[in-house]
Amino acid sequence: MRNYEITLTRKQYAMLEKMLTSDNAGRLARNQPINGYDLFQAVLEEIYDAVESGWSTLETVLEESPEQLDLLRTLTKTVFPDDENYFVRQLGKKFKCKKDFEIIINL
Repeated sequence: MRNYEITLTRKQYAMLEKMLTSDNAGRLARNQPINGYDLFQAVLEEIYDAVESGWSTLETVLEESPEQLDLLRTLTKTVFPDDENYFVRQLGKKFKCKKDFEIIINL
């Protein structure tokens, strides 16, 4: 399993913390590795939640969530340096990730 380290701004870190399950938020706070699959699945679910709950459309989410999408791209760039939109394209689709990895988030 490969480990990736990512450094975020305080604003990005706080946003990510709110997107994660309590277990992974605890790992984030303790600076422990987070399973990459779990991390990206949680972020995608949080961004797409407005569509699933019927409050929005995917097109609106893509237009009105620039900070969340930028965070997703920042995280993705570390794992897929040649395709920062790898996970953005999965919004609203069945989640898939071919790599097995963990991520450590630094502030």
